[in-house]
Amino acid sequence: MKFMESEYVGYDGTRMFMATWLPDDERVRALLVAIHGLGSHGSTLKNIGEYFAERGLGVFAPDMRGFGHYSGLKGHVMDFDEYVEDMHNIVMQVKDRHINKLTFLFGHSLGGQHVIRYVGKYHLETDGMIISCPAVSEKLDIGVGKRIAGSILSVLNVKRYFENEVEYEDGCRDPEVVAEHKNDPLMFDKVTARFGIEGLKAAKQAFKLAPFIELPTLVQQAGDDKLVDPAKTREFFENLASEDKTWRIYEGLYHELHSEPEKAIVLGDMEKWLEERLPA
Repeated sequence: MKFMESEYVGYDGTRMFMATWLPDDERVRALLVAIHGLGSHGSTLKNIGEYFAERGLGVFAPDMRGFGHYSGLKGHVMDFDEYVEDMHNIVMQVKDRHINKLTFLFGHSLGGQHVIRYVGKYHLETDGMIISCPAVSEKLDIGVGKRIAGSILSVLNVKRYFENEVEYEDGCRDPEVVAEHKNDPLMFDKVTARFGIEGLKAAKQAFKLAPFIELPTLVQQAGDDKLVDPAKTREFFENLASEDKTWRIYEGLYHELHSEPEKAIVLGDMEKWLEERLPA
């Protein structure tokens, strides 16, 4: 298995960081584009990257606009459609490097929301999606006052930061993972008012897209998720138009499924689902 630091070109020409894992011989069976969650970055998906590269897949985990190595304003975008267009560039660039390979998407949390919205527009470009605890709902107590203030500042395009309200301990039960996140200089725990309001709008849009999505889909949901509502994720799953859809819930596990102490089970379910859709 090889790890490489690479880059991709965003929709506006911005060059951004991408973590890449490939089999030792670099001959990939299929492609997996993996999208991180809020405040995170591509390299935090190393468990997924290493696991599937060792099984012959190429895994590509970009730092999404506003996070990780991004050199511009952190925690900010004007419009969440920027993520859809960035993802389209990522997918097309990866497919250009590895011709005629099946291409799958993985998205965790906010990354799951990005994947859903991408598939809603560019459904012909990929062969399936895995979404983990997708941000199509919220459990965070964002008060009415903060929502109103955020809406006003968003319209005025005031780049005032708000804490993203996420506690690392609420995301994972493994204290080593929590410590890594807290000490990781690339993690960013703030968003601008514009980002926050656009994110809430995008979550509603993503939820409403389910009846239009026919792509093969695996939905993985933490049973003890403190950040998104498992019942709402299940409702999203039931609304999917796809005839090839699979639901997995992991009772007692926290939001960051791929980093939980039981991650071998989670990754194994992903592997089984992918293998059933890959050529022999």
